Amino acid sequence: MVVSMAANKAVAGLKKRLEALALAPLLLVVTLGVGWLVWCVLEWPGGRTPSYRVLGLRVVRTADDQPIGLLRSFARSSLCLVLVVPTIVVCCVIGISFVFGASAPDDLFRQPRPAPWDRLTATKVVDDRAPSDLGGPVSHEALDHIDLTGLPPAPQAHTNGHVH
Repeated sequence: MVVSMAANKAVAGLKKRLEALALAPLLLVVTLGVGWLVWCVLEWPGGRTPSYRVLGLRVVRTADDQPIGLLRSFARSSLCLVLVVPTIVVCCVIGISFVFGASAPDDLFRQPRPAPWDRLTATKVVDDRAPSDLGGPVSHEALDHIDLTGLPPAPQAHTNGHVH
């Protein structure tokens, strides 16, 4: 039986993924490019890039939480490059619509969402350093099991606008 390296790990949130994105060019410059390429080749079989390694992130298969291999990593990276330009265009259009008064959905930044290249390659980014049972989003199934029968009734508003 294969034991998952990412079992019970939290899915990486937007903040961590943006940190990795910002760290990548810095590492590329610091390692003079060649070191970064060698580091990438060494990290790819484990589902990481140099910036993911530094931040404790890993890309795993959705089905079994095992690190992705070289072929899936190459496919994911290629899809990322192909989809980044349309994604930036769509984000600009959405940003302009917000400027003109549209509002974002309530949970837009609260729940981690997979990127399009993660959906197409059946992968996800997990945070190896964050325990999954602390600070993660609460599932609807977990809320269904909360017993509210012992709580006092909510205050009722009267017609004059005062709450008693």
